[in-house]
Amino acid sequence: MAPFTPVTFRTARDYEFNVASLCDVLKALSMTWPDKKRELYQKAVKLAESAQDGWCAPRAAMAAFVLAASNQGCIVQGRKMSHIVARELAAIELEDFGALPASDRVGPRRRAATASQSAHL
Repeated sequence: MAPFTPVTFRTARDYEFNVASLCDVLKALSMTWPDKKRELYQKAVKLAESAQDGWCAPRAAMAAFVLAASNQGCIVQGRKMSHIVARELAAIELEDFGALPASDRVGPRRRAATASQSAHL
């Protein structure tokens, strides 16, 4: 069976790991949660156990797990790559790139092209 689309689960003790299979769902359900008495959590446990025994589709167990974990704020939302790149670019200090000498402002390809153009003149 193909693995599920992975989600990152965060326990009540701030431990994070990816959940991408029924085995991972069962492991996550056995870890610390903010409230294991909530109805959605209890249903997720029952569906995961039923899926393990072959009485339920594993995808239904995963869906119930994601719903219960989302309800308790235990799913870590992935960041888009553009957010990460923007944060890294914003952290660059301009003074780290001291002023370049005039001769270094033109790249090697540009210098070669300029030199060949002046040779033809």
